[in-house]
Amino acid sequence: MAVRAASIQDALTAHRAKVERAHRVRNAAQLVAMVDAVGFCFAFTGETAYPVPACFDHLSTSDDGKKWEWMWPWKDELAEAKKLYYGKLLVKKPTFVSMRMLPVFYATFGRAGETDDHVDDVRAGRLSDLARRVVEYLAHRGETQKKRMRADLGIESKEGRNDLERAIEELQRLMYVARVKAVGERSDDYNYTYDLFVRRYPETVKAAEKRSSLEANATVLRRLLDLAGGVTPKQIGRLFDWDDERVARTIDAVEAKRGLVRADGLVLLPELAR
Repeated sequence: MAVRAASIQDALTAHRAKVERAHRVRNAAQLVAMVDAVGFCFAFTGETAYPVPACFDHLSTSDDGKKWEWMWPWKDELAEAKKLYYGKLLVKKPTFVSMRMLPVFYATFGRAGETDDHVDDVRAGRLSDLARRVVEYLAHRGETQKKRMRADLGIESKEGRNDLERAIEELQRLMYVARVKAVGERSDDYNYTYDLFVRRYPETVKAAEKRSSLEANATVLRRLLDLAGGVTPKQIGRLFDWDDERVARTIDAVEAKRGLVRADGLVLLPELAR
């Protein structure tokens, strides 16, 4: 489709500015309303390479200290109350997902929602052996604080602790494990409890059964376009950790329903390419 690159960039800039102006957050209820409206966003700061809303850009203060003062407890309190989902999803950064969008994200993995779903990912090398041990530990023990988990798994060294942190992040990104709540008051005893995603969010897993993985992928991409206006296939792949084939199939599916157009190396909302 022949569209001037300058025109596209102008349209994208205007579209993203409009999205940013639409939401101002002064309290926890307004944060939930924003996440419900956008579907997903970076929980704190954004990434210049990925035009997705970031909560810090929508807080009604220019004081960075105040931003952290507001957001740090909100992320835990709201996630514990299941008013939003908090975990490392988008490019492995802290991410909020609305409870309505959460079944869509879960459905993108195309899993049955069983406690042994992780076995295929272990065999394929997408999960480490330590990640496997964490899943099996939580399946047996249920909700557990990370410090207790670390002790029970016999992890004592600094390197081992770092490996456990990476394994938990890996499991969050693939939605095998979810944070439940934060405990502790001081930095030296601040701690998270974790559980299997399927046990923490059974209603989400049930709702995800109604969608195919391709349908879920397409819904996530359409929402991304609503927020960003346009992105490159490479941005899509890196943002959601999709391989090239999955990105191409998803783009084709959305394009077939006239949900996007291609221009200047981008996939765009159709109205921005006119």
